[in-house]
Amino acid sequence: MACVGGSSRPVVEAPPLPPGPPAIAERMRAASGEPLGFALGINEGLSVPARHRGDLSGAELATALGDDARLVRGLGAAYVRGHTGNFPPVSCSELARRPGVFPEMDAWVRALGSDLVGVAMVSPWPGNRTGNYTESYVPDDLPAYQRCVSELVERYDGDGLEDMPGLSAPIRYWEVDNEPDLKNSNLPARSRRAYDPKTFCKPDEYATVLVATSAAIRAADPEARILALGLYRPHAELGLAYGRAVLDQPGVLESFDILSLHTYADDDGETLARGIAKFRALVSEKPIWVTEASVSMSKSTEAEQGRRVAAYVASAARAGAERLFWHTLADPPAGRGGDAGLFSTNSLMRTAGSGAREDKPAGAVYRNLSARLAVDDLTGAVPEGEGAVRARSGAVLLYRGARTAEHGGTDLVTGLPVEPGAVAAAPAWLNSP
Repeated sequence: MACVGGSSRPVVEAPPLPPGPPAIAERMRAASGEPLGFALGINEGLSVPARHRGDLSGAELATALGDDARLVRGLGAAYVRGHTGNFPPVSCSELARRPGVFPEMDAWVRALGSDLVGVAMVSPWPGNRTGNYTESYVPDDLPAYQRCVSELVERYDGDGLEDMPGLSAPIRYWEVDNEPDLKNSNLPARSRRAYDPKTFCKPDEYATVLVATSAAIRAADPEARILALGLYRPHAELGLAYGRAVLDQPGVLESFDILSLHTYADDDGETLARGIAKFRALVSEKPIWVTEASVSMSKSTEAEQGRRVAAYVASAARAGAERLFWHTLADPPAGRGGDAGLFSTNSLMRTAGSGAREDKPAGAVYRNLSARLAVDDLTGAVPEGEGAVRARSGAVLLYRGARTAEHGGTDLVTGLPVEPGAVAAAPAWLNSP
């Protein structure tokens, strides 16, 4: 399996993008560009649906991703996660079909600029529908797959050797595939094959791909940090058993740096916290990132969805996670949910028929919470009665109920100040003494 890509259209470099909000910039480490403390990201924050890509020139693709990047910056996100099942489409089976360069990945990296931290996914097969492309999860030619991975990482590592032209900041975070426990328990949506998923992407097979991918990434970029697993159901016995079986395989614990977990539970983050606690017990020395989290409008109102942005953040921080990525940037226009499938109402923003995008309550809460996290860290947060967590500074993130803001605070929906002594309703940030 060779790792080459290409396109009949050249990619035109996007115009320079403005820096992120000053408060976010102040929290960036000068050397690495990595935010300090608990930070927020957006899964698939820069993305173009597959059905539209073929109609875009290189310049149009750059403009579309640049528009996404401006919105992501405006929301205060520090990280953007890519996905081989959507964008950028850089699974090695996909790249093998296209000679030349890597147009979508190049455009994605350019749109990130130097102030958004990219988490790029790398995998043998596209996204969550792997079973539609192969009957064997492990590539037949692992050395060829590793060459693909090395070539991809080398292009974006910023070492001056075979780098992408115009690279402004290296890609340091690489995630190895996505939701292997889901692949091992469910047929892909609109499945083209009939098979028993329990015999596909078994724990030892994912472990084989993880270890091989990690070796190739580190050979190309010793400074890279590797995310693993990205479990769909870390809270459930099925996900826990799968993850434990992967972690028990030879070489796995040494092969990655960060454990990736997901949640789409219809609660205030209790399910997520249980999943984090279970895996914290298994790999206490590894950071945990929640790289996908959201709740759909089929399970809540817009207002409730917004409140749950704060609830998920509070629960993740309390359980010991370091990052949380919301899924995704913007819902497709009404009546065109096919672009996002099951996730057509999960996003932070809504899209009008004209294409204009505006905050949902979820986006407003995310934006206002990002501003608070830019100056006050939730790392090490502890429960503060019912429906709240307290930061080390003494500030409180209130995600359920109401309470008196003795020292004032911020309404996370409106962004307006809460006067000292006034009653704040969740979601709200209550100032420290």
